[in-house]
Amino acid sequence: MSANKNNQIMAAPIDWSDQSVPFTLLFDGLYSETNHASDALQDTFIKENQLINRWLTCQKTSFCIAEIGFGKGLNFLLTCLNFTKFLQENPEKPLKKLFFSSFEKSPLTQQALQNALKEWPMLTSYIKPLLAQYPLLLTGCHRLHFHNISLDLWWGDVQKTLANVYIYQDGLFDYWYLNTFSASINAQIYHHKLFKLIALSSKQGASLLTLNTSDVTQNSLQNAAFQIKKYTSDNKKCELLVAKLHLASKPTAHAQHYRASKNTLNKDIAIIGGGLSSACLSLALIKRGFTVTLYCKDRQLGMGASGNQQAALYPLLNAQHNALSQFFANSFLYARHYVQQINRNQPFDFDFSGLLQLYYDSHASKKLDKILAASLPTSLVKKITTEQTDKLAGIDIGQEALFYPLAGWLSPAQMITAIFSQAQQSGRLKVNLNHCLASFEAHPRGWLCDFGDKKNLHSTLVLTTAMHTLDFTQCEALPLSAARGQVTHIKSNKILQKLNITLCHEGYLTPPNNGFHCMGATFKRHNINEQFSAQEQVDNKAKLAKCIKDKPWIEQIDTDHKNANVGIRCTTRDHFPYLGAVPNYLKTKQLYQHAQKKMPTENAPFHDNLFILTGLGSRGFNTGPLLAETLASQINQEPLPLTKSILNAMQCNRQWINYLKKGKTLHF
Repeated sequence: MSANKNNQIMAAPIDWSDQSVPFTLLFDGLYSETNHASDALQDTFIKENQLINRWLTCQKTSFCIAEIGFGKGLNFLLTCLNFTKFLQENPEKPLKKLFFSSFEKSPLTQQALQNALKEWPMLTSYIKPLLAQYPLLLTGCHRLHFHNISLDLWWGDVQKTLANVYIYQDGLFDYWYLNTFSASINAQIYHHKLFKLIALSSKQGASLLTLNTSDVTQNSLQNAAFQIKKYTSDNKKCELLVAKLHLASKPTAHAQHYRASKNTLNKDIAIIGGGLSSACLSLALIKRGFTVTLYCKDRQLGMGASGNQQAALYPLLNAQHNALSQFFANSFLYARHYVQQINRNQPFDFDFSGLLQLYYDSHASKKLDKILAASLPTSLVKKITTEQTDKLAGIDIGQEALFYPLAGWLSPAQMITAIFSQAQQSGRLKVNLNHCLASFEAHPRGWLCDFGDKKNLHSTLVLTTAMHTLDFTQCEALPLSAARGQVTHIKSNKILQKLNITLCHEGYLTPPNNGFHCMGATFKRHNINEQFSAQEQVDNKAKLAKCIKDKPWIEQIDTDHKNANVGIRCTTRDHFPYLGAVPNYLKTKQLYQHAQKKMPTENAPFHDNLFILTGLGSRGFNTGPLLAETLASQINQEPLPLTKSILNAMQCNRQWINYLKKGKTLHF
């Protein structure tokens, strides 16, 4: 398969000059600014376009900057320095949050970036978290967090990635940095299509600054409705263009595709649930200034499928590295950093020493070899020999395996407790246990929630209710499926305690934690029985023995006990979860009744200020943190860290509309 088909990202081929300046043969020039130009960067990108003044006069709580060409990140790092100073000197100003989106086709590797930034000790406080979170070279968006600043690194060709950024009706970006090496070398990217994309993604009045003053750049800017001004910087070191957008109108229809719901300035929000999704979402919203009221039907938080003692954390990948594989890979990287961040403030048990996915039969071998066909970075996944498997595992396995060096396990119950604890420390989370939502209905000021003995009104409502989502009239037609799973908790012994790494086969087996291992899990489709099953204890051991044959240590595992956890997974047919505004089923059927002949172009009907996050299946700890970050960003009208193609794939109405397009009848 071609690199293009596999959506591979190629690192910039870097050499180093005798002054330790990065040089790339890709553009036959310096990879990023020379030391001389870097000294003047604050005078050009920051001062010449009056960025500080823009922040001082900004009446919103957030400001969005975009950049073409991340390079060694100097624009971003200097912007961090200036924005932090702005916040310190202007605590009374409305602006509190900065979003920075950078588009890079050929990123530096982490090691090359570290080498390139050694000469900037003044930026160490930002360089260290950048290097700690710096993503693998995987296509798509990677969100990194700094104090009051979020960085979205979009790896890939800018024309493809920018076209795949979700844009709100009023635009997204306030300000643009356009890096370049020289007009003669890199002018081909500055053409009409790119600048039209820049214009469509920007807010009215957005400003742009570039050091590329070529005729093609000036013409492209003017054709995209920018008013331009060319002049020499005050320090006389460079010529530059400053442009301001005056676009007459923007397209507003998204048809059946993902769109944000009606914006609300009210920071009161209710979440129904009590598991991982509601924990991550509560914390993400609280960090954005929301007051969250959580309603949980159980006597304590984190019960059900979120109550397992250990869970494997690794991505779902495929040969094409398509939207599904990209979603799981990028959310996996985000989840790792999320776990580490939560742990710093509220310690809990986890271990990222790797994970082995075993070649236990011919079917598994074909499946795993397809993953290798994607040619993904070996730091994400690689094949290892039988000998290497046994050495990594610490016990006798006797099989080849895929090794995920960054993967591992975590304690779901402890992690959820830690997240909720951090959210409650803010003083903005109110938890109501033993509150079962019976129904809710639209109200002029939001949603009126009926809990049987009382009714509460909230301006915005979010459902993180797994299979119980189908209990509500507004959601009863969603094509969700249940899958019962029982995880067996087994005592460690002299051999099992040597297991160093999580094993995945038809099920999984974790290393010891507090003297126990997790072995599982069963998968019973359309079964919502939450009672303990002695037979499923036996089944879990049989599954392990079937995949790792003739090993005495498996025979010694004791399953004749009731130490287990039962949970009901909420799944979807295509493995994409449900995220975003809840669609109106009856109006959808009406709007798309003739879709087989002609698709409507107006927006699909959704309920205002009613959102959903469910259908995470068995890999919720892989995807939950990034999904919660995305939904919180949508609710607060911020940049979204997922591509439009992935967002579209997670719409609740996707299956309804596909059926109607094919002339099939919706039976609900």
